[in-house]
Amino acid sequence: EASIYTGVTLGEYYRQLGLKVLLLADSTSRWAQALRESSARLEEIPGEEAFPAYLESRIAAVYERAGKVRLFNEGTGSLTMIGSVSPAGGNFEEPVTQNTLKVVGAFHGLSRSRSDQRRYPAIDPLISWSLYLGQMNASLNTRHEKWVDLVQEAHNLIFKGSEIHQMMLVVGEEGIGLDDLVVYLKAEIIDAVCLQQDSFDPVDRASSRERQISDFLLLMAMVRHSFHFESKEQAKGQMIHIQNLFFQLKYCPFGEEAYQRYRSEIEAILEGKGAAN
Repeated sequence: EASIYTGVTLGEYYRQLGLKVLLLADSTSRWAQALRESSARLEEIPGEEAFPAYLESRIAAVYERAGKVRLFNEGTGSLTMIGSVSPAGGNFEEPVTQNTLKVVGAFHGLSRSRSDQRRYPAIDPLISWSLYLGQMNASLNTRHEKWVDLVQEAHNLIFKGSEIHQMMLVVGEEGIGLDDLVVYLKAEIIDAVCLQQDSFDPVDRASSRERQISDFLLLMAMVRHSFHFESKEQAKGQMIHIQNLFFQLKYCPFGEEAYQRYRSEIEAILEGKGAAN
């Protein structure tokens, strides 16, 4: 139980030195289990699932120690805390998960289905969220005047694509219209190109901010483009072609000849000069 307090205290010490500290706690579920065992031996009144009744306040007290401080020498230091929760059986309704969600500012939910589909990192965009997007609106919009709006638009498209996919599982591809199929295919491109990442590739495992902005704006230009397809087969074939071009682009070093070539091919398609229009 004491280990997490030791880690936070050390983080606070280095924060007071004017450093930016990142604390990774793996896993807070084990800490909560230690609280449960200690509470049982002290014969305290148990709460939900035998966890102590003060579990919520203990979790909140730890996370609230993170933050940015101004020092006496007018400098600043910060402590960012990222804790992983390991709910038994993937049950997000258990007490540790629910009490953690009440106090944190962002949540990345891992998905078994995405892992089974080999979509890595297996962070599910449908259940993940952040409370910081609104707070950072002005800062993020320095990248692009409507950056936050573009991010929200991409997020909404992923949700809509998921709804269409669930419909396809019930009625089949024949049961949806051509427009819905195109929306689904665009959502799949965002997922494959923007959300999935190859940590073993030297180019894709880390990208500069300049490249992230450039590639995301190109991706959203594709999303907003109105394609004119005559059949579902044509739509699938040409959208897969566009996805392959984006794949080749993401594995090319930024600014090199191959990168510019694939980018030019995508731009030609969006301008109506390429084969996929």
